[in-house]
Amino acid sequence: MHLTKPHRLLVGPLGCVLLAGVCGAGAVSVERTWRASAMRTSRWFKFDCGKEQASRCVLTVRLRGPIDRSHLRLFEEAVRWRQGAQSALGVRIELHVDANTRGGEIFAAMEIGRLLRRESGTLHVSRSAECSSACVFVLMGATARSVAPGARVGIHRPSLGTAGSETLVESMGQQIGRYAQEMNVPRRVVDDMMATPNHQLRYLTPAELSGWVAVSADQPR
Repeated sequence: MHLTKPHRLLVGPLGCVLLAGVCGAGAVSVERTWRASAMRTSRWFKFDCGKEQASRCVLTVRLRGPIDRSHLRLFEEAVRWRQGAQSALGVRIELHVDANTRGGEIFAAMEIGRLLRRESGTLHVSRSAECSSACVFVLMGATARSVAPGARVGIHRPSLGTAGSETLVESMGQQIGRYAQEMNVPRRVVDDMMATPNHQLRYLTPAELSGWVAVSADQPR
């Protein structure tokens, strides 16, 4: 979990890639897309919408690799598309995150977490997947959080990646504490995080996750 500026763009604008080019093709194409079930759209996105009008529609964002501001742009583009698609289809589209990452930039992760909270987004960590370091701040922001048995959620003290920055990191504890409170996460999680050296990862037990993360074998839909 570090605070450096991004050095690369993960993906370009979502644009029409999400629905294989149909997002700008008018209501008829959108309706046709809505009729399709379990459409796989790209490496980073998946749109599922049942054949019946009453079926639930879910836009899943796959969170992979070191988290940086390019991931934030990815989520912002997904939210814009979701808003347009909801208007075009006349149905609610749920926002969901499938996370498997060992962390990245803490401030980018917090912004993604706040975006998820505003959009009532959910997050799941699948079996054998991991949400550690900065990813935990994204997890905190989700309105429904779950991990499968065999998934791992790891915490440690933030790192600035520069010498002599320990005082600044210490002061960040208050900011992290306010963020956790904002997201209704127990203070003990922050205390355990700040007490774990930044070169280590402490994986939380099901008992430590209890009360703010559900341990569920099935991915929420």
